[in-house]
Amino acid sequence: MLSDYRSWLASELKLLGNASHHAYSFGQANMAKRAIERLDADIGDRVLVPLTRAETGAVLAELEDRTAAGPSPALEALALALREALAAPS
Repeated sequence: MLSDYRSWLASELKLLGNASHHAYSFGQANMAKRAIERLDADIGDRVLVPLTRAETGAVLAELEDRTAAGPSPALEALALALREALAAPS
């Protein structure tokens, strides 16, 4: 989904760049360019794993069972990220 959004922004930037003789188009092109830069900065170091809510809940339950046996910082961090993802509005 984010790659589709980035592609759309890039196409808008190209389209607006072709009409850059209009002040409005120039401002819109700058805004699209800044949006692409911000998106790249925000998601550049992230790995996106497309899971359904049901799959996320199942994985979270499994992680909680495994971390109950002994602490694992990596698994606890993953469980926290999954909890936050499930709590976020869809």
